[in-house]
Amino acid sequence: MEICKVDEDEMKEILGEIIDVYRDGYQGMEMYAYRRRRDIKNYLKWLYRCDNQAFLVCFEDKKIIGFISGARNWWDRVYGDIGEIHELVVRKEFQGRGIGKRLLEEELKILRRGNRFIGLWVGERNYRAIRFYESFGFRRVGKVGVWLRMIKEC
Repeated sequence: MEICKVDEDEMKEILGEIIDVYRDGYQGMEMYAYRRRRDIKNYLKWLYRCDNQAFLVCFEDKKIIGFISGARNWWDRVYGDIGEIHELVVRKEFQGRGIGKRLLEEELKILRRGNRFIGLWVGERNYRAIRFYESFGFRRVGKVGVWLRMIKEC
């Protein structure tokens, strides 16, 4: 398993496969996901443009099995300047094998530099993800619609 950043040309090459990972990882949680391929593609492009240094891809045998994206310089109306995790997705067949943990650990190394807090939003019924983030020290601090706000102090 290899976790790495990808440059712009690589991102263009692998975007289709990342779309497939996104769709696969959201099986059973579609209420929190974009569904149309065009919307997913535009969302993933936005994630990459937002902070390409905080967009990590996990490969196993040259196959993409997961990715995480964030932003080192985000703004939260309560916490001010923070690091933000936007997306963490692992293919269904690879979930439960520590891949999400490895991706999050690597992302936290990037986001905690220069930030006092790291935030994320997670679906209120995505109990597995909520427990996962809590195990990393994130705590629930608010809710908007179907989304829970979680914050971790660095």
